[in-house]
Amino acid sequence: MVIKQVRSLVRGITRKVLDVEDHGPPQDQMHLLNHFLSRHKFELNTTSIQDLIQSMKKKHLVDSICICSPNGSIVISTDGNDFSEAIIGSAMFNYIRTELPESETILIKDKENWFMVFPHNGKIYIVRAASDMARVELQALAKEIESFLKAHGE
Repeated sequence: MVIKQVRSLVRGITRKVLDVEDHGPPQDQMHLLNHFLSRHKFELNTTSIQDLIQSMKKKHLVDSICICSPNGSIVISTDGNDFSEAIIGSAMFNYIRTELPESETILIKDKENWFMVFPHNGKIYIVRAASDMARVELQALAKEIESFLKAHGE
């Protein structure tokens, strides 16, 4: 009888303090993101790839997006002149891919930013942001840009 009461008390404390048994979505974060998205409109129905990529930069809260071919030539960039970033990112990805063939994404943290490099449909995407992004988030960004490129024949 006493053991059941102690177990119940400990369970109650852990639920409140550690939030151990909460398997639902993080409501506070969802509310914050929904509030952010409701206050900002992102123009994704555009005919210009440059306008789209600038909107994608704002939508995904990243500092820069650079898309290049595996040889380092730039396809599109939010900053316009990311030649060195394209070459470094593609060379780094190609080198790591030879050493670790199963690698999918490279995440590098420097003092201020995350540098994320990943392939998608024969292109290499290089994303800089203040926070790291999950592979799913990076893929969503790439799929939105790729669908625009396919729809506009680029």
